[in-house]
Amino acid sequence: LLPGDIFANRRPHPVLQQLEQPYSQDISVNDAFRPVSRYFDRIYRPEQLLSALPEAMRVLTDPAETGAVTLALPEDVQTEAFDVAEAFFEKRVWHVRRPIPDEDALLEAARMINEAKRPIIISGGGAIYSDASDAVNEFAESVGVPVSETQAGKGIIPWDAPWNIGPIGANGGIAANRLAAEADLVIAVGTRLGDFATSSKTAFQDPNVKFIGIN
Repeated sequence: LLPGDIFANRRPHPVLQQLEQPYSQDISVNDAFRPVSRYFDRIYRPEQLLSALPEAMRVLTDPAETGAVTLALPEDVQTEAFDVAEAFFEKRVWHVRRPIPDEDALLEAARMINEAKRPIIISGGGAIYSDASDAVNEFAESVGVPVSETQAGKGIIPWDAPWNIGPIGANGGIAANRLAAEADLVIAVGTRLGDFATSSKTAFQDPNVKFIGIN
């Protein structure tokens, strides 16, 4: 979002943007966007765009920390010119980081899966952001582990796949929640295991249930 803002020099009256604040002159109606923006900045000088724009793109392209970006542009700053190096406009590519798991942790996860009697996979939005649909589908099919979905992870595998047990948690279905209650191993793929997915931490009833978290 690129809204106009109060004049940086504060000389003209801020038409349609005035906000009566007796203790500050650097607050405008655009500050209402701060609580709902992952990144918020007010550009008081045109050269500040050289640092603000890369930060905005960092947030917009981050699969985990992504969110709304607001760059408030004072009306007088919008009319100012600044010589920017051509290199700033060259094409940039943001790569999604894929950290390789520690070998010991990977072996431990394989051991836990091999020993589990009633494992279940909970797939969240992170699996979709990472384009891991095929990997989850192939793993579930080859190992025979049922896959449940959080709201953000809906559609991770085909809806009619025999190992797709549907949504899980407080707003989930009977199949997934019954299997979750009996599971002795929960493989969480791309999910924070939040309140909805875990039914306020009551979804898993086996006293010896174990968890594997994969991001």
